[in-house]
Amino acid sequence: MEPENDIELRSEEVQEILTRPPHALVRWGITVFFGVLAVVFIGGCFFQYPDVVDATVTVTTERPPVWMVARGSGKIKEVFHQDRDSVYTGDLIAVLENPARTADVRKLKRLLQAFSLTDSCVQEVRFPDKPALGSVQSAYAAFLRSLTDYRNYLELNLYDRQIKATEQELEEYGRYITHLERQIVLDGKQTEIAETIHRREKKLHEDGLTAQAEYEEAQQALLAKRQTTEQLMTSLSNARIRQAQLRQTILQTRMEQAREANTLRTALQSAFNDLKTGISDWELAYLFVSPAAGILSYNDVWQKNQNVNSGDKVFSVVAKDMGAIIGKIKLPVEGSGKVKAGQRVNISVAGYPYMEFGFLTGTVQSVSLLADEESMYTVTVSLPQDLRTSYGKSLHFGGELAGTAQVLTDERSVTARLLSPLRYVWEKYR
Repeated sequence: MEPENDIELRSEEVQEILTRPPHALVRWGITVFFGVLAVVFIGGCFFQYPDVVDATVTVTTERPPVWMVARGSGKIKEVFHQDRDSVYTGDLIAVLENPARTADVRKLKRLLQAFSLTDSCVQEVRFPDKPALGSVQSAYAAFLRSLTDYRNYLELNLYDRQIKATEQELEEYGRYITHLERQIVLDGKQTEIAETIHRREKKLHEDGLTAQAEYEEAQQALLAKRQTTEQLMTSLSNARIRQAQLRQTILQTRMEQAREANTLRTALQSAFNDLKTGISDWELAYLFVSPAAGILSYNDVWQKNQNVNSGDKVFSVVAKDMGAIIGKIKLPVEGSGKVKAGQRVNISVAGYPYMEFGFLTGTVQSVSLLADEESMYTVTVSLPQDLRTSYGKSLHFGGELAGTAQVLTDERSVTARLLSPLRYVWEKYR
């Protein structure tokens, strides 16, 4: 059974609607829509605006202030310079509380600077007996022990004395050998006489002119002389052996002398280096020393007995000639490829609301070639030297200002931005 509300498609009313031409508004509406779309697309090709890369910035100078940071916690024990004083590199600014007496440590440092590891200096230099050195005390005691050992070695001079005594004995043996050689020469002549007498007595005995006793007596005299000669030769050999032994003793003594001198000198050098290292560590831990020449500026500390914590920025030194004012931007890796020299930078300075003071306008000078340990690039920005903002106000500059920066990169059209995704897909999958 067919439903009652079925539409008859072939009825005259439906045919009239299907065959009627579209209304003029519909036809022109489509044309206007596509025309407006074309105008927007074409206009988008001409309308351009830049991308913005946000980053943190520090407004500083070519020679920025140098901070002195506390490496330990405690009270300020001594202050040697006041705020706004002129200081030079190496000047002592302040000292953290510690067991050492600052004057004693600095005096010891000066003595060590004048000390050299030569025999004359070791024997002449004198170090204080009971200084208050705190953490450096043990290294100083070890240095004094090594210095005393080496000084005693030089003053007692035992090895040289032993060598001198041995050389004197060697000299005496040389004279003794000379005497023995002379005796041997004389003994040789006496032996020749004894042999002549022996031959004569033997001839007479064979001819029957002398008795047997006289011949035996001459023979006994010859044997005694020869025995004396052998004894002299033995004494000469023993003397020469002893002479060689004495020379060997001198060599061994000199080797032992050189070995002990080297051992003592090495120990003294090691103790000397350890003491200097101990003083350097003490200075790093407790002293505030000016790292540059300039004007001293106090931060949170202005008098003795104030507490500081490790890592606190206690003092700074501002150079008298700070050079040009510049900005240093820490630029993240993301978007860093867009930043180039010559681009504009807008800087909102912390402490100066941009709605009231405006913003600083600078220009990118350079971008570091490599990122640092935190994967940040460093961008240098040139700034107006009077720090005049977009509202015509000059900002007070005390050496360093912080803020946020907006780097205006190369401009791109609206159409290019709209087509970028399509181009990426096309280049990726074609």
